[in-house]
Amino acid sequence: MMPVIRLSDATFSELKTIATWLSASTPSETIDRLVREKLDQLGLERDTADESELGSSHEVMKFDKAPGLSFTRLTAAKIGGAAVKKMNWANLLLEMIASVKAKGLSGVKLVSELQVPAKPTQYSSDGYTYHPELGISVQGQSAQDAWKEIERIANKWAIPVEVEFQWRQHKNAQHPGRVAFLRAGGK
Repeated sequence: MMPVIRLSDATFSELKTIATWLSASTPSETIDRLVREKLDQLGLERDTADESELGSSHEVMKFDKAPGLSFTRLTAAKIGGAAVKKMNWANLLLEMIASVKAKGLSGVKLVSELQVPAKPTQYSSDGYTYHPELGISVQGQSAQDAWKEIERIANKWAIPVEVEFQWRQHKNAQHPGRVAFLRAGGK
């Protein structure tokens, strides 16, 4: 059974206006698109997707250069041989930044090492999130941009990283349902 939510008349009217701009046909579709957009802005992924949405290909594709990573989800990841616990592109980037921090960089020096928007202070506007364990704020990135920075850091600092990921069954996914593998640093 799907949950029922109650909206004020004013909010429902605004939702219909937004639906027009998004070309959405139902209130549910409008809300879904707004939630997905916000998740993208925050660098978060929906990991609660029903497994039936994913393909069942057992052949793993290997790439030397990253393919299109839109509509992908991580299925396994290791940094320096250790498994990454929270499996998404945003967390993988944060774990890689933590690996650089562990080499003795922090604050302004750590931020200057990054090629993604970051601030050495607590900042939570414009898509930034403060990460107290790192002591910096980092702006959310797409999967493609996150991997680009992960790969750059891995190669520069010789930190081996391996990821296995799967494209979701989506018309705009590069290889719907397929599984792929990428590696960087310490080859």
